[in-house]
Amino acid sequence: MQLPYLEGRLKRVLQPWERKPFQPVTWFDMLNFSARQFFYCGGALRDIRQDATMFAAQCPDGNEAVFAFAKWIDDSCRQKAIAHLQGIEPQFRTIGLTIAAETTKELIEDLEIDTRRNIEWLVSRVDCIEKIADKELKEKAFFYITPERMRFWPMQAEPFAFGKTVAEKFPSTTFDANSAAFCLATTLSTASVFHLMRVLEKGLTALGDKFSVSLAHTNWAPAIEQIESKIRDMRSDPIWKAVPDCKEQQEFYAQAASNFAIVKDAWRNYTMHARAKYNEEEAELIFLSVKAFMKKLAERLKENE
Repeated sequence: MQLPYLEGRLKRVLQPWERKPFQPVTWFDMLNFSARQFFYCGGALRDIRQDATMFAAQCPDGNEAVFAFAKWIDDSCRQKAIAHLQGIEPQFRTIGLTIAAETTKELIEDLEIDTRRNIEWLVSRVDCIEKIADKELKEKAFFYITPERMRFWPMQAEPFAFGKTVAEKFPSTTFDANSAAFCLATTLSTASVFHLMRVLEKGLTALGDKFSVSLAHTNWAPAIEQIESKIRDMRSDPIWKAVPDCKEQQEFYAQAASNFAIVKDAWRNYTMHARAKYNEEEAELIFLSVKAFMKKLAERLKENE
């Protein structure tokens, strides 16, 4: 027959970072998840230690109290300790402190089987459980993202750093766009620019294809210059002049190309060969420029078109 206190032993609750993988965990999330359990377990362990210490206290001849920690635990002290531990174990297990929970379970079993234990042994085992819980907690590391940086992190409600339209029109850029946002949020500025250059290449390739300019075997500088030159000359080009909305398209592509002003200084070859480093302000400017460029392109173009 299973004892009532064992029914919840295996019902482990998913931790906040498990419920929302790849999403930031807030301070509120952590307190809501485990504060009650931590408070309960800490208080219960202190109660066991206090009960044991009080049981060890003796006042011979009415003098000052002395503590006989070698004194054998009686049945009343044992049952109190077991009752506390039976409440502690499932709480540890619920919040993922598995080793502390198993150590607590072992202490319960020892108290139920072996009656020849003294106060010192019990207090030592309680101290051991606390130390194990501390070690398990220290194994779970977190870092803090400021509210200003958090605005770059793609959330479940808005999972695409450059927006849904860019993700639909240029699906191959989603990984690098989101990675750039993650890096920017965590102040990995140069890494963010590296991913942004990979996104920009996809956009430039699509724009180059529109104007018959290939980026396959050339440096970006001459390719961008050719694209900008062809945009400026659209209304004097016989082929473009025949297009009914030539003027409108020229304005559109000119606006898209205007975002090159900032990213021209962030060449892929510098980033790829570690010849440049970018601070947070520079990386943010490049991020916003590449994002604006890709959003503009997504209004009319898509990759591999």
